[in-house]
Amino acid sequence: MKFFAILKEKILSPLSSLLKQGLSPKKLAMVIALGVVLSIFPVLGTTTLICSLAALIFQLNIAAIQIANYTAFPLQIVLFFPFLKLGETISGISLDPITKDQLISTFQENYFQAISELTWYLLVACLGWSVASFPIFIILYLCLSVIIKKYKATFFFE
Repeated sequence: MKFFAILKEKILSPLSSLLKQGLSPKKLAMVIALGVVLSIFPVLGTTTLICSLAALIFQLNIAAIQIANYTAFPLQIVLFFPFLKLGETISGISLDPITKDQLISTFQENYFQAISELTWYLLVACLGWSVASFPIFIILYLCLSVIIKKYKATFFFE
C-alpha cells in the first residue's frame, strides 16, 4: 500500500499537475487525442516535431501532447500497414509488399535514404492516415472526454 502512496505522491500528482495546467477536462481530452493521432503519422521520426508545432500553433499543453505522442509511438509502426493498405485502396496504386522489419531497418540505416527509397510507400500511407485520422481523433476525443469527466474528481482535477 505504501508503494501506491509514494507512486501517487511522487509521480502521479506532479504529472497530473503538469498535464492540467490551464486545461479543462475537455481540452485535456482534445490534447491527448491530438497527440495520439499525430503520433501515428506514418513517417517515422517526424512526430515529435509535428506535435511540438501543433502545440505551439494552437497554444496547447506541450507536455501533455508529447506524453501522448511518446505513449502511442508503438502504434505508428503497427498502423503503418493498415494506412498503406487504405491509401492503396483509395489511390488505386499497388506497391510491392514491404515488411515491418524492412521498414524499420531501412530507417535505421540512413534516414534520408529511407525517405528517398520509400517515398511512394510513405505518400500512400500518409493518404491513408489523412483519411483515417479525423474519425480516429473524434472517437478518441469522445472516449477520453467521458473517462476524464468520470475520473476528474479522483485523479485529474482534485
